[in-house]
Amino acid sequence: MKSSRVLTFVITLLLLASCSSVNDNLEKMIPADALGVVSINVPDILKKTGINDDGNLVIPEAIKPVIDENDASTLSTLVTDLPYMGLNTGSKAFAFFTNKTFGAVILATLDDEAAARKTIERRTGGDFQQVEGLNCIYREDNLYVINDKVLLIATVNKAMDINKAAKQAGTILNKQRQSILDNEQVKQVINADGDINAYLQQDGLKLILKKNKTYREIAQKLPLVEIFTESDAKAYECHLNLNEQSADLTTRVFADENSDYNKLLTTTLAKADPSFLKAIPNSMDYIVTMSVKGDNFVKLQQIQQLIGMFKKLPFIGRIDLQGILASIDGPIAIGLARDPHLEGEWNAVIAAKTTNPDMILNQISSFASSMGQAPEIYDGEYIYQYENKMIKLGVVDGVLYLKMLDYEQTEGYAYELESVRALFEASNVGLYINPQVTQGGTFTYGMSDNFNGKGQFIPTEKGAHAAQTLLKVLCAIKPPQAYDDMLDDDEEITTAFGTPIDQLKPVE
Repeated sequence: MKSSRVLTFVITLLLLASCSSVNDNLEKMIPADALGVVSINVPDILKKTGINDDGNLVIPEAIKPVIDENDASTLSTLVTDLPYMGLNTGSKAFAFFTNKTFGAVILATLDDEAAARKTIERRTGGDFQQVEGLNCIYREDNLYVINDKVLLIATVNKAMDINKAAKQAGTILNKQRQSILDNEQVKQVINADGDINAYLQQDGLKLILKKNKTYREIAQKLPLVEIFTESDAKAYECHLNLNEQSADLTTRVFADENSDYNKLLTTTLAKADPSFLKAIPNSMDYIVTMSVKGDNFVKLQQIQQLIGMFKKLPFIGRIDLQGILASIDGPIAIGLARDPHLEGEWNAVIAAKTTNPDMILNQISSFASSMGQAPEIYDGEYIYQYENKMIKLGVVDGVLYLKMLDYEQTEGYAYELESVRALFEASNVGLYINPQVTQGGTFTYGMSDNFNGKGQFIPTEKGAHAAQTLLKVLCAIKPPQAYDDMLDDDEEITTAFGTPIDQLKPVE
C-alpha cells in the first residue's frame, strides 16, 4: 500500500511538471511587446463546465440545445469542435494582442495534429500547405499554423501575402524574440489562480477600442467615456473564476497614486448611495451608475464638450445643463430596457441625487411651458406625452427622475432587490444586468475604490451550475452584423440627446 501511494505521488508530480513545461513553452512564444495577454486554464474550465467527462471530451446535454440554436456563434463553433480538435487538455492556452503584423494570436498545444488539421480544414474549406517550413492555412485574414504540436491562430492587421504572415508566425513559434516572461508583473497576473487571467496595457485598450466603430461613435456622442479609456493608467488586470454557485470576476487598475487618473477620480467621484434605485423600475434590463461631485464633474474637459454640444441644440439648448450637473452630489444613473412593442426603441429612466431637485424640476417645467408644452401634474409628477411613451418628471428622497416608458408602471422598484441595493451601496461606479437579458442569470459589477472592482454572475435557476449556465449564455451571443452599428456617420448631433423638444407634448 505504501509503495502504491508513493508511485501515485511520483506520477502526479511528473504530470504536473509536464504540464508546467508545456505552459512555459507557450509563454515563451508571447513577445515582450504584446499589448495584452490572456491565459486560459483549459483543464479546469473543461472540468467545471462538464465538457471533460473522465478524460472524454463531450458536449453536456444541457448545452447542446443552445449550441444547436446558435451555430453562427464563434463560441458555439469552438465548443462543437472541441472533441475533435486533438487539443492537449492538460495544458493552458494563451492569447495575446499586438499592433504589429498580427492583431490577435491564440496559442494552444495539441495531442493529435492530424485531428486538428482535419477539423480546421473542414471549418475553413482549405488545405494546409507548407509555407516557410510551417503547415499553414490562410483564410479571410486568419492564419492557422500547426507546428511541433502547437496550434497558432492569428488575425492579421492588414491583408498580406501568406509567406509574410507565415514568416512572422515562425518568429513566434521559434521564440526568436524577447518573451513576456521577462515582465514580472505580467507573469504574476497570467499565472494567478484564475480560470481566465488577463493583462491589458493602456495602449492595448486604446488599440482595441479604436478599432471598434461602436466605441468610436459613443466617444464622439458621449465624450465622458474617455475619462477612463484615455487616462494615464498603465494597465489593467482581470481574473475570472468559475464556481458551482457563481462566476466571480475581479479587476484592478494599475495606476500611480499621484497619476492624473487617480487624482481625477478622487476629486470627481462621490460616495456610493443606492437611493436612486427608488426611482428605477425593477424590470430594467440594465442599470448603470456613477456617483459624482457635480461642482468638480462639470469642470472636466469631456463634460464641457458635452455641455457645448447641448447648447448648440435648438430650443432645448437654453436649459442650464451646467447648473443642473453642478447640483449633483451623488449617483447619476440610467436604467434601460428594450421596448417590447417597437424594435430598436428603448424604455429609459434617468435618476440623479441633487442638492436642489425642486429647482431643476421647476426649470425644466418652466422651459417646457414657454415652448407651449404645459404638463399635466398628477400626484407630484409632471407628465408629458412623447411619441409612444409617457414622460414623468418627479422627485423621491432627493432624487430627481425622468421616466420615459411606453406603459403604465405597475412593477416595483430596484431598491427592493436586496442584492442590487447591496451592489450600489458599496459601489460608486456600478453595473447591473437583469436575468431577462442573459436568459440565464444576473450579472453585477462595481468599483469600491479607484483601483479595484468585483463582478459576479449568479444563475437564476436555483441549484443550476454556474459554469455551465455561463457557458450557455455566452454561446447564445450572436456575432455582430454589419447593420448593427448604433449610429450612422452622418447622424445629427441631436442623437446624443434625443429628439428636439417640439415633439414633447402634454398629456391630453
